[in-house]
Amino acid sequence: MNSYLKFLILIAALLCHACTSTSPIMEKTNIIQSQNDNRHYQAFTLDNELKVLIISDPETKKAAASLDVFVGSASDPDERAGLAHFLEHMLFLGTEKYPDADEYQTFIAQHGGSRNAYTAREHTNYFFDIQNSSLEPTLDRFSQFFTAPLFNSEFVEREKNAVNSEYLGKIKTDSRRSFAGLQQAFNPKSSYAKFSVGNLETLADRDNDLVRDDLLKFYKTHYSANLMTLVVLANEPLPILKRWVTEKFSAIPDYGAEKKVFTEPLLSPAEMARQINIKSLQEKRELSLMFILPETQSYYLAKPSIYFQSLLGHEGEGSILALLKEKGWADELAASTGFSNNAQESSLHLGINLTHSGLEHTDEIIDIVFQYIRLLQNTDIQEWLFQEQSQMSTLQFRYQEQRDASSTVTGLAKSLHYSAAQDILRGPYVIEQFKPELIKQLISLLTPERVLVSLNTQDLNTTKIEKNYQVDYQISAIKPELIQKWSHSAINSALTLPKANPFIPDELKLKTAATNNTHPKLIQQDSKLELWHQLDTNFNVPRSSLYIALQSPIANSTPRNSLLTSLLTGIIKKQLNSYAYPAHLAGLNYSVYATERGMSISVSGYDQKQSVLLDRIIAALNTPEITENRFNILKARFQQKLINAQRQQPFHQVLAELKRSLIERRWTNEQKLAALSSLTAQDLTLFAQDFLKQLHLSILLQGNSTSTEAKNIASMLNQQLKLSPDAPQVPAARIIQLQEKTLSARKLTIDNHDATLALYFQAPDKSITSQAEAQLLGRIISSAFFADLRTRQQLGYNIGAAALPMKDVPGIIFILQSPVISVTEIDARFHEFMTSYLMQLQAITAKELESYKAGLVTRLLEKDKSLQKRSYRNWLEIDRDNTNFDTKERIANAVSKIDKNRLISIYKDWLINNPRQLRSYALGNKFIDHDFNDQLLITNIDEFKRTHEKL
Repeated sequence: MNSYLKFLILIAALLCHACTSTSPIMEKTNIIQSQNDNRHYQAFTLDNELKVLIISDPETKKAAASLDVFVGSASDPDERAGLAHFLEHMLFLGTEKYPDADEYQTFIAQHGGSRNAYTAREHTNYFFDIQNSSLEPTLDRFSQFFTAPLFNSEFVEREKNAVNSEYLGKIKTDSRRSFAGLQQAFNPKSSYAKFSVGNLETLADRDNDLVRDDLLKFYKTHYSANLMTLVVLANEPLPILKRWVTEKFSAIPDYGAEKKVFTEPLLSPAEMARQINIKSLQEKRELSLMFILPETQSYYLAKPSIYFQSLLGHEGEGSILALLKEKGWADELAASTGFSNNAQESSLHLGINLTHSGLEHTDEIIDIVFQYIRLLQNTDIQEWLFQEQSQMSTLQFRYQEQRDASSTVTGLAKSLHYSAAQDILRGPYVIEQFKPELIKQLISLLTPERVLVSLNTQDLNTTKIEKNYQVDYQISAIKPELIQKWSHSAINSALTLPKANPFIPDELKLKTAATNNTHPKLIQQDSKLELWHQLDTNFNVPRSSLYIALQSPIANSTPRNSLLTSLLTGIIKKQLNSYAYPAHLAGLNYSVYATERGMSISVSGYDQKQSVLLDRIIAALNTPEITENRFNILKARFQQKLINAQRQQPFHQVLAELKRSLIERRWTNEQKLAALSSLTAQDLTLFAQDFLKQLHLSILLQGNSTSTEAKNIASMLNQQLKLSPDAPQVPAARIIQLQEKTLSARKLTIDNHDATLALYFQAPDKSITSQAEAQLLGRIISSAFFADLRTRQQLGYNIGAAALPMKDVPGIIFILQSPVISVTEIDARFHEFMTSYLMQLQAITAKELESYKAGLVTRLLEKDKSLQKRSYRNWLEIDRDNTNFDTKERIANAVSKIDKNRLISIYKDWLINNPRQLRSYALGNKFIDHDFNDQLLITNIDEFKRTHEKL
């Protein structure tokens, strides 16, 4: 289950809150806070029934707001699929008070902010963040979305194309296809069976039925203040925030709208005990089981589903996954809250990643799942297991670290629909009521007669094709003899409940030192290793972050060695999985991953038992258990990953290829696939031995750990890894230096009808000044580029212009995936924009430029919200050899010194007069005959990297 438990708890909690009556108008609510939370909160309801939560945080550098409307795609009219999503797009395109379609996003970009929205089944959420000083005018613009949007006819016609581009751009995305296929097995009357994105067909004008009229009707029906919640966070005092909210949001009309209730279940009895086979484009082998359950949101203090979800998704000894791994049938399993209509029903979803062998044993795998379920059904609910879950949830809330402003308000705005106001903060965490009978009742519903099985892979027999994504699928009833077997087979003796978790911390005291350092200090250095340390308890959490870089000269020297390093990390993780999973449940996580210089290990969480887990990790590195079966499963998974990377959206592929072309020792997927085919378990065994022979270590320990503990870790690593004093340090991979007035290109062949082009302009050097100039220029250009090519010209959904640093080397990128024009035309539109925008840049006022600069400085200097974010930033500083740990501050200082003349000068130099360009592109099936003939293609990346200088 790996990374799923925390996600599982948070998502389940968000959906499991009791409904409550609104608090008295303007009355302060006594909100339960974590002891680590110094923010000030107030909940109230405006006269128009809009529920509001305001948050005052004197230390925040960014303000943020989110408004959540309790309506989504589930409420689309049957004949207007995607209408709620289309409405979300339209609200950004002008209001009566601010009629310019670009005004909102331009204002936010000028003042260091960002904005977005999403449409879900029952929610539509709009949010932004901004520098504190600009919050009030941004709230004024934001509030107009919900009082006086224009729905300008011109933009209604244009924005249809944006929605259609979003649909077409992801038509071969496997997650979209998988869900579209799965929908065919749902109750056709369920809201979850609807196509929700929309396209030109569903949003077309028809006789006596204009889509604009439907937009207005939907807006006036559902966008009622009584179905809305608003959360605002800033550094202003609560009374000021309350006044601003009251002034700007009280005008939202309250139509007394009723929340739509969806009475049709996701699965009726007719859809249960069935299997759907879905043919994938990517190489995958995914088996899933879905069960519909009663609603559980009214039991949010008990969270009864968490009990059995955590057991079904357990990865330790005695678990379903441990047995499936032993048989060589699966390598991943996740149990989570599946689809859910908030007040009517919930569901359980089990997802299993199969091996090639497992694909031949799906019935036996499902049998094992039901054996474990019957083990739970036949066993009393264990209060000690509940207490472990309750204890960890309590610790998680007690030692909570802040999220960024935007994430905070967005999550809370949705929760405010469900939670009693006093529980809005603790709701996702609290598990305090033990309800064994309720848990037992829910587990009893997990039977073969009530399951929907889904198998998603490439080679399947199918009989039907789904309409919107052209997904091949087939639905069949599960045979009665299988139902009988899954209901009564003997329970495998290897399946057991987990033992008490030995990693739950009981020593949570914060440590102290004579002096408090503001950043890590180098406390040990010799020919074998460098050790950095900082006792950092500023976040008031008994946690530490440990990073270990194992540099090896052989690790990434060739595509073959790069693969072997990755395979070795995979073997180590599989070897540790059962042992380390309880540590994960106890808030102690680890990662082992390949890097450009070798391999890195990270351990983060409660500090008390970190050394115990680290000892086991190093033991696995010293003696990896490389069996033929384990190696073959891992090799197949790597092959699947590399092949699937070539089937991602073109937008992502051309960007990844651009980076691979410019970064030294960054191997292509083709190079890795060619090297992978001949690798054997014996090759990995020999490589693992060689890897350990020439290691040089760099270590950072930051958090609730002393310098003595740091030195003990370094001593243990030195002894256990038998570090050699003459091991060389591996230099960081450098960036290929492009020459002035040159254009190189990398062409990809991608099976997608869209044309896609990424055009990158490299800065002449990697100085702090150039980094600042690139970031400022990218921020200024981005909104104008989006407004021109996306909003006005409607060339595609996946589009952007921004600063793109490659390591420390700055640059600017323009990128577009388009269903309507070829790559040659995209290139022409890019250059037309660059030429025309020069005049806009020359006309920028001093006040506008200062706003952009101030906004960027605010974003750069925003404080770290957690120990993990701060320590990881410091780890990156160590990697780039900046031992002053002040890169952001230096860039911010350089930004403040850029004047208009300098900005115009670098725009002309970098983008027009002396460009250093690299083009990465894919023609698209629709435009296969429209290629460039004006550049030198990079046909051999190795040769390209060898013959160019490095920055």
